[in-house]
Amino acid sequence: MSTLKVDTYLTRGGASEIAIDKLKGVTAAGSMLVVAEGGTNTTSLQQGLLKQWSSFGQNSAPFGANTAGDTFNTSSQSDESTAVVVVNLSSNMGNTTYSGFNSPHHDRGNGNRNYPKMGGQCVQTTSSYKAVAAHSNGAIDDCTMSSGVAGDLA
Repeated sequence: MSTLKVDTYLTRGGASEIAIDKLKGVTAAGSMLVVAEGGTNTTSLQQGLLKQWSSFGQNSAPFGANTAGDTFNTSSQSDESTAVVVVNLSSNMGNTTYSGFNSPHHDRGNGNRNYPKMGGQCVQTTSSYKAVAAHSNGAIDDCTMSSGVAGDLA
């Protein structure tokens, strides 16, 4: 194996960028560390990325999983009931303890105050989760939502 050591890499045009298709770390897991924002600590590139996101009911379309907007690692979405969407993942998570977020979009002019719910009756599995929009008084309501997860892929 050869080792290439350089102080600065410049393309023929003078730009200091490298175009590649794949990066892999040298550890057994292929993990890559990058210098964090403060400049002294490092963080894992793989663990710092979102593993899935989706949006649905966008652009004032009627609520429902069939009105999907932007998605990543989302195989499908289904409207289970009022304000409940089941999101199915293209690539499974490594366990059921991943962290999820859900962000209902509401119209402040109408006084709607929707709050996200994941967990409880909205069980997370390694291949899917449920996203729910509810008002602070517990009432549920159809609205546009965005959701996603962070954690380890299988």
